[in-house]
Amino acid sequence: MPLQDHEIIWRPSALVSDSTPAQNGGRMRFGAAIASGVKNNLLPDVSRAEREAGAVKWRKAFIHVASADDSPLLNARVFIDAPTAGDDFVVLVPGTASDTEDQIAGRAYGVGRLAEPLAADDDVAVVVGEHAAYATLQPFRVGDLVRIADRPATGGAGNEAFVTLTDVSWSGAEVTLAFTPALSTGFGTADTVVSSVIERAEIAAAIGNFVVTSALGTFDGADDGHAVAVARGTPDDAWLLTFTSASAFSVAGLASGAVGSGSIHADFAPLNPATGLPLFRFDMDAWGGTWVAGDTLSFVTAAAALSIWYRREVPAGAGSLDYTAASVAIQGESA
Repeated sequence: MPLQDHEIIWRPSALVSDSTPAQNGGRMRFGAAIASGVKNNLLPDVSRAEREAGAVKWRKAFIHVASADDSPLLNARVFIDAPTAGDDFVVLVPGTASDTEDQIAGRAYGVGRLAEPLAADDDVAVVVGEHAAYATLQPFRVGDLVRIADRPATGGAGNEAFVTLTDVSWSGAEVTLAFTPALSTGFGTADTVVSSVIERAEIAAAIGNFVVTSALGTFDGADDGHAVAVARGTPDDAWLLTFTSASAFSVAGLASGAVGSGSIHADFAPLNPATGLPLFRFDMDAWGGTWVAGDTLSFVTAAAALSIWYRREVPAGAGSLDYTAASVAIQGESA
């Protein structure tokens, strides 16, 4: 079944701190959602002191593909759909399942506006980024997929083109982008935004890397249905299943902790307490051979989520504005 809009959920990170980078970010917070279009849904207000002196804040969010039937999101594209209305600006940085602010290692992705109109068959665009700091952050780079559009990501009147950058030249906030293929339609300067795109081939829950430590016991996690990840319940974690007898076992995750016990003579599906849905499923037919107390099975799971860091910079001397926001969009396909 195709994915529905309501099955794509922005979720916050488990940790939030503006004073201790190691306590900002971390794992996805299952059971909590970031409401779209709501003031302070992710980033806090900017104080007068921050506007005067300048400030940078980071917040981590997860795009969770919470499909009821575990369908993946294919060919996912994430980008800033519109610049902020104020003097502040936001760039996106891909994260990992568990990184904190002090561990951020990715590069920036950003947005700008056309400095000059584009005509059909053009393959070079001059773009004005949100701030001169773009020359340092470099949110447009050779090889990037870039969206050029004069309509919202959700659709409506206007056009949209995706191109790949072949050359990038910076001059302060202004950047000249050469790209391929050439445009099939023109774009004016009034409403056109140009965004670098974070790409993922697939966002889906996964389970694997099974390692058996046993003289005679076997586990077949490869057969369809024997070991299943659940889009709405599976977290990113490393697990250890330990036998307590010839048939009974207990399971604990490195991050999740102990999640229960089971038997090779029954299906096993411990629940995620935040969602009430399985963390994963083991079919009883996956087990074979002879197990003894002390034998182990280790494996890893991955959540159906993409982690994104929002980096908001308020330049020194920024003006006051009642409401400013970064509009971030995701596009993709489902079977």
